[in-house]
Amino acid sequence: MDYSDFRESEHRGWSDRANDYDDATARATTQSIPALLAAVKLHHGARLLDAGCGPGYAAGAAAALGAEASGIDFSARMIEAAKERFPKMSFEIGDVEHLAVADRSYDAVVSNIVLFHVTDPSAAIDEAYRVLKPGGRFAFSQWLGPDQSALYKGLLGIVASRVDMTNAEAAPDAFDLSDQARGTAVLEDAGFDEIRVTRVDNVLRAPAEDFYGFFMRFGVRIPNIMASQSKSVQELVRAEVNAHFEHYRCGDETHVPMPSVIYSGRRSP
Repeated sequence: MDYSDFRESEHRGWSDRANDYDDATARATTQSIPALLAAVKLHHGARLLDAGCGPGYAAGAAAALGAEASGIDFSARMIEAAKERFPKMSFEIGDVEHLAVADRSYDAVVSNIVLFHVTDPSAAIDEAYRVLKPGGRFAFSQWLGPDQSALYKGLLGIVASRVDMTNAEAAPDAFDLSDQARGTAVLEDAGFDEIRVTRVDNVLRAPAEDFYGFFMRFGVRIPNIMASQSKSVQELVRAEVNAHFEHYRCGDETHVPMPSVIYSGRRSP
């Protein structure tokens, strides 16, 4: 299936969110980074590529631990944000599905909540394998699906009951790699061994006021779906989402579980 419209929407959406990432998406995604770096057995002096780096958090954390870290992202505005945050590091525009990198260049490659957003996750995993040195390690994080995530169970349950999906663009299954057997199989197919799976219990801590409005800044997929709906449907979903997540209020914040899973593997020596 052709997902070119989805790819363009993702590119546009994340470019638009480059300046908001700190106060929205990063509230949850950064919680996966310590486990992600541990999974690649990061060591001092290791060459690490943050593939799909966004504003550069994973690369920045790796550099703080002594790695020679750099990042690529398909959004020029995200690269600008990464360079502003980490001015001494190297960040370039690039495509995780087609890395402009020589074979066997890195000791480690990481992708933090990235394959959730690409058109062909298998291609990105194959590319990570290609650019790793023998014995190098790759790790990626992925949101768990509605069967294990209070955030996605509540949000997608409401959206699915109210929206007309025929108005939305075709998109790959967001939670394909949330299934442990599937995620493991994709790494095996790429050639990785020593595959490990680790759960991270991320908690999204968001402003309690208008949780729906906050989430329209947090992600891209669901906002794109909602943008294809009528104003009346959007307002109905807003009201139901805000009422549902009021149950997760902690003072002036909403604390809702949205766990992730870390997959990792080694390129055999």
